[in-house]
Amino acid sequence: MKKLSILFILFFITDIFSLDLQFFREDLSFEIKEDHFYVDGLYYFRNISNKELKQRLIYPFPQDSAYGKVDSLFMINVIDSTITTNLQIGDKGASFTIQIDPDSTAVYRIGYLQELKDKKAEYILTTTQTWGRPFEQVNYTLTFPKELSLDSISYMPDSLREESNRYIFFWYKENFMPDRNFIIHFSKKEE
Repeated sequence: MKKLSILFILFFITDIFSLDLQFFREDLSFEIKEDHFYVDGLYYFRNISNKELKQRLIYPFPQDSAYGKVDSLFMINVIDSTITTNLQIGDKGASFTIQIDPDSTAVYRIGYLQELKDKKAEYILTTTQTWGRPFEQVNYTLTFPKELSLDSISYMPDSLREESNRYIFFWYKENFMPDRNFIIHFSKKEE
């Protein structure tokens, strides 16, 4: 199993490494609802070359017995509102091709839900290191129902908003190079 993970990471690094392509920002919304983890985000890519880029990318999913399969995955090119049709989905992740005009930016909206089997949710952030540069900016939110208790979280939020039946946590970072994944442990509140 460890050899497969290493192979997957090497494939990821080889597949995305392009000096002309930069992954520079992400705005992500996470939500825990019942036994599911919802991810919906905007991913920003920049082509710094003077030629069109077509690049195959890997979007990894967390691998742990605490998680079920990823479901309802979608990907939309926000700039031209097209749904990505070249999406290939496997157990370890999805792959897709992005196309960016010279000296341009592309924004993709990607979302999915994943079953949670063991009161733990995770989003992979550490693959950012394979791009060789930190995010210029990130914005994250986590919506969390009040009937659950937050036991631990890998990154402390910058702020919190309380609503009638939920909490919303907020993160804003600049020049951010993640050194760990976004991991949440939670439990059901005693009634």
